[in-house]
This record gives sequence, structure tokens and C-alpha cells, in this order.
Amino acid sequence: MEIGARGKVSGGDLMFTLFLRALILYVVMIVTMRGLGKRQLGQFQPYEFAMTILLADLISTPMGSVSTPLLYGILPFMALFAVHSLITLLSMKSDKVRAIVSGKPSVVVARGVIDQKELRRLCLSLADLLEGLRGAGVLDPSEVGAAVVEANGKLSVFPEARKRGPTTEELGVETAYEGLPLPLIMDGRVQRNNLKQSGQDEAWLADLLKRRGLRVEDIYLGCLDTRGSLFLQTTRGERLRLAALDPGKVDW
Repeated sequence: MEIGARGKVSGGDLMFTLFLRALILYVVMIVTMRGLGKRQLGQFQPYEFAMTILLADLISTPMGSVSTPLLYGILPFMALFAVHSLITLLSMKSDKVRAIVSGKPSVVVARGVIDQKELRRLCLSLADLLEGLRGAGVLDPSEVGAAVVEANGKLSVFPEARKRGPTTEELGVETAYEGLPLPLIMDGRVQRNNLKQSGQDEAWLADLLKRRGLRVEDIYLGCLDTRGSLFLQTTRGERLRLAALDPGKVDW
């Protein structure tokens, strides 16, 4: 790093230093968040929300100030990661610890009756509850069999039996296994891990497409479902479904 006559860092070196520090802290942030688990990307538990706010605050100072040693920004990350891992482990092992740090689910509607006392305890207004019910597709609270505020604050709503659709079991209809379709082609590229899981190879896939005058590069999305049919959408927006496998050979 070049120092000017008056002992000041040149503008170019300062910009490079800031860029490098931001890059390092960005990588550390990604690694830390990945280590905390995928739930960080969805609904937060209270202790996770508090920790995320702290992480955002910790990263701002060493990223923008070159006078702050970079290690001073990384060490708190490691400390919070260790504390979070300990709390998560204790929560998994102990119901009491989980109740303390995360809280418990609360039933706010039962058989169409709203529990006013529980709403007040949770600091939820009636407008908040009605908004949550509408978000779940329920307009009339009297039609709710049960509504539960989960520990992460999400509202789970279950309509009463007479307001929900009948299941195939109740109708006496036998249904085949329906699992998760495997994307075999995405944006013109073969998804080799999924193809291997299906028990097939690229030669089988290329031959199947060739019969329709298609290539892998022509396919925007290709999914193999658990009934043995392959759904295709081409890059031109055309859609078709092929009988690819005998349903009896499906084992994923």
C-alpha cells in the first residue's frame, strides 16, 4: 500500500482496501448464515431474530472503517455463532429451554370461538387475527375449527370439518403414490444428480427427446413425476407430456 508524502493512504488503495474488507465480511456472513440453518431464511424464532439484528450491526463498522481491525468484526461473528449453536442444541434436547427461548404455540380460535384472553396475552389485536385468517383463505371466524399462533409468530388455520373439502380416503377413492417430481432439465442443462436418482442416464433422456425432434438445449424445464410421465416446456413456450417410465419402476 502506497503512502503519500503526508502519510495518507492514496485514494485507490483505500478503495481497494474497503472492497477487500467488504468481500471478506460478505463471505463470512454467508458462511455464518449457512451454518445457522435454513430456518434463518424463513420465519425467525425470537432468539434468531435478535441474533440476526446483531449480525447486521456488527458487520457495518468493520466494513466501512479501515481503522477497525478486520479481526474485530470476525470474532463477534464467531462468538454469536457459538452461542446460537449452543442455544439451538439445548432447545433440541430440552423442552423447557425451547419454551423459554422460543415460546409455545397458542390456540387463539377453537371451534369458531375467539379466545380474547389469549389474544391480549400475545399482544394481538382482533384486526391482526382477522388479517391472518384472510391470508389463510378464511373470511368467517365462526368457520374456523382451530387457529394456532406458532412459536415463530405464524398463524396456522384449520377450517372446521364441514367447511373443508372431502379427502380421497373419505370418498373411498384409491390413489397412487404421488411424490416430488424430479427436475431432469433446467434452462437447457441436464440435472445429473436428479437423473441418477431416477435410475436413468443421459442417453435415455436424449433418445426420449430425439423421438419428438427435441434436444436438451431446446428444453426450458423438464420434470419426471412419480407416475412415470415427463413434463416438458420448451424455450419457445410449448408444453407437452411424455410417457417416459412404467409407473412400477418409479422408486424415488
